[in-house]
Amino acid sequence: MANDTYRKFLELTGFEKEEISEYLPQWREASEKLGLNEADIRFATEEWIPAHFDVKLKGVRKMIGANIKETIDLTRANEYKKQGKKIVYGIIPAHATFYLALKLTAPDQVYVSFPDVFLATILNALFHKINPYLEGAEKEGIPYGCRHCALNKTRYWARRAGIIPSPSLSWIWGFVCDESTKVDEYIHDFIDPEWKTFVTRIPHDQPLGTPEDEVDERVEYMAEQMRQGFKAVQKETGIEVPAEKIKEAAEIIWMRYAPKVAELYQLMASDPQPLSGEDGMIATIPLYIPFNTGMDNMENALDILIGEVKDRVARKEGILPRGAPKLLAYFIPFCNPWILKMFEENGVGVPYPEGMMPSKKDLQPPRFEDPYMAAAESWLKYSMVANVGYKLQITCEKIQTYGVDGMVFGFFDFDRWLGSDQKLLSKMVEEKLKLPVFYIEGDVWEDRDYSPEALRTRIETIASIVRMRKS
Repeated sequence: MANDTYRKFLELTGFEKEEISEYLPQWREASEKLGLNEADIRFATEEWIPAHFDVKLKGVRKMIGANIKETIDLTRANEYKKQGKKIVYGIIPAHATFYLALKLTAPDQVYVSFPDVFLATILNALFHKINPYLEGAEKEGIPYGCRHCALNKTRYWARRAGIIPSPSLSWIWGFVCDESTKVDEYIHDFIDPEWKTFVTRIPHDQPLGTPEDEVDERVEYMAEQMRQGFKAVQKETGIEVPAEKIKEAAEIIWMRYAPKVAELYQLMASDPQPLSGEDGMIATIPLYIPFNTGMDNMENALDILIGEVKDRVARKEGILPRGAPKLLAYFIPFCNPWILKMFEENGVGVPYPEGMMPSKKDLQPPRFEDPYMAAAESWLKYSMVANVGYKLQITCEKIQTYGVDGMVFGFFDFDRWLGSDQKLLSKMVEEKLKLPVFYIEGDVWEDRDYSPEALRTRIETIASIVRMRKS
């Protein structure tokens, strides 16, 4: 009977019949390591995933399945370390190019992951069960009341519980999150003296509105920070990565995969809206998070999904009625999928995550031949790390490109960097474009402090205003 539960889950998440016999014992073992029991798997299969994801679409099922394959692989990291493989971690936001380049150079010698965001995403988005990780961390020194980031708590508890091993190096990008470095110090000092960290930083000292990727001096500084960080990774792992592999990784992510994500979002601009933003969000994950299992599973699933969405557009089939208003979200609260469903139940689509979808600039070829300069330039185009004035330009461009009827900020009130940015931006965007802009308090990763009942009135009010404005 238990096997049937796990098999049905794999069937739901796009595993082919010939794959299930191979992955079934692996998924049972991985689930146990993650703290998921048979009831959790049944709940996800029969209730949670069908209620929040468009599983009628094969592309959506297969994208979820690609993430499950990566999750299974993550639970084998301890085994990989015993085999002598080097372990390299990172956090978001970071440049996935370097982690992919390392993997391309020595695929059998290294394991790469951003374990905290991956665990948080899988556990809450698909099973609604991140709380045990957070509560475990809170009992051991990362207190609840201080509103520490759920990702840092997840990383801490995953190590404390032995789900992930100590890395050869945890390459922390401190451009946005200033707490992650302290959490890694905490892990090192209190539970794992083998935990090594290298921090890459850059000062946020640009005048508001400066297009930072066009300032060569800043690109050079950023490139040097990346070079020093990746040099430390190569030294700790003993893997020398040639420049050609960095270029190859960048081309895979930004010249091959990112245009497909952009194509999907262009299709989602159709009226009626053919796909939920919750489903579209899954496609963006490999842009910013490295997959140790490679990108082929996600890319193949995305190809299938694009074809299915094209068919929906041709049939004029949508998830909402024709003419329904659409909002751009700063970051779709993917780990709490009921939030987007509540917007859709009230007749408003939220198809796009501004912080994850590529801009026009993101899709342009780099100005530089040097791979570090090219990577630095692409990083400085990224709105999440740009100064508020430049972020305003990028955000407004996306609003105008996709023709949305307003914007929703929020769900980052715990974040000292992004939370303050959003409160400024919500006013700036509204003043510049004269569109309705809203800010919702909340947490993008977890929902212990609020519930559908707590947010229902707020979302119903927003939806009512946007519908009246549209009409």
